[in-house]
Amino acid sequence: MLEWIRRALEWAELASPLCFAVSLVAPIGFHFRRLRWAMRGAVLLLLQTAWDATGYAIPAGLAALALLVISVVLMLRWRGEARRLRKAWLERFAVGEPVRLGLPFEGKWKARGAGPSAAWNHHLMARDQWFAVDWVRVDGPSRGSRILAPAAGVVAYVEDGHRDKPARRWVQADRAHPAGNYVSLRLNGAGDVYVILAHLERGSIAVGAGDRVEAGALIGRCGNSGNTTVPHLHLHAQPAERFAAGTIWGLPVLFGGASAWIAPRTIVSGSFSTEKARFPQGQRLRWHQAVAILIKSLWAVLLVLKRVANESSLCYSQKVAE
Repeated sequence: MLEWIRRALEWAELASPLCFAVSLVAPIGFHFRRLRWAMRGAVLLLLQTAWDATGYAIPAGLAALALLVISVVLMLRWRGEARRLRKAWLERFAVGEPVRLGLPFEGKWKARGAGPSAAWNHHLMARDQWFAVDWVRVDGPSRGSRILAPAAGVVAYVEDGHRDKPARRWVQADRAHPAGNYVSLRLNGAGDVYVILAHLERGSIAVGAGDRVEAGALIGRCGNSGNTTVPHLHLHAQPAERFAAGTIWGLPVLFGGASAWIAPRTIVSGSFSTEKARFPQGQRLRWHQAVAILIKSLWAVLLVLKRVANESSLCYSQKVAE
């Protein structure tokens, strides 16, 4: 019995780094949750490595077993949540007529944080932003780019005065003003339909509440205010005048003459010519993620072969000694 437990812990030590790596890079859940797990799982991995290096086999095996089990449980939970969200997103998108908008910018921009996949769309955490799209410019800097009215309407609300943050790879939280500087535009002839254009540059907003604007009119310039990482334009439609995270249901949106929702990584230009998204449904692995999984897999296989070779050598030495 004790030998069986020892063997199980040894195999857990070999499998846990691979399982941990897969749980971090596989696109099966929200990115921010994987980052949190990365920090916590790294502690277990460090403990496992330290105990193994100092000869404490049982504590090292138990840490590895915990890392392995938690990684598997989290992947299963994230996968189930992602499937439920995707199904609900597609069902809600199919109900009623989507809001049709023009492109609110000039030049080439890439869609990020869009679609029904939790791995690619962090907006699924807030129901008012389910159908939101984050736009990042690819043929020049996003910061300072002109943001245009995506349709004719009346400016319902303007919020300005929030500072622009430096570009960072992590979220710079602003819970009091998550949208930063933004404009709410009530569309003509659409009833209570408002388009939110958020994260604008401080002092750049060129319209005021009550102004009537035509499609293509200057609204302001792209900035990095509010709850953001890098300069980008956040756009979504909703049935309320002001930004209210998670309190109302957002409205499906279609851009230009498109007949389907914008997939993440799709690049569009002002004329709405599109470049094919590398992974149109947002479900496949990025190339560097696939490479990372392959490297980790090979590393785990090498560890297994090394362990087998060591045990074979030990057995041979014991037989020779006998």
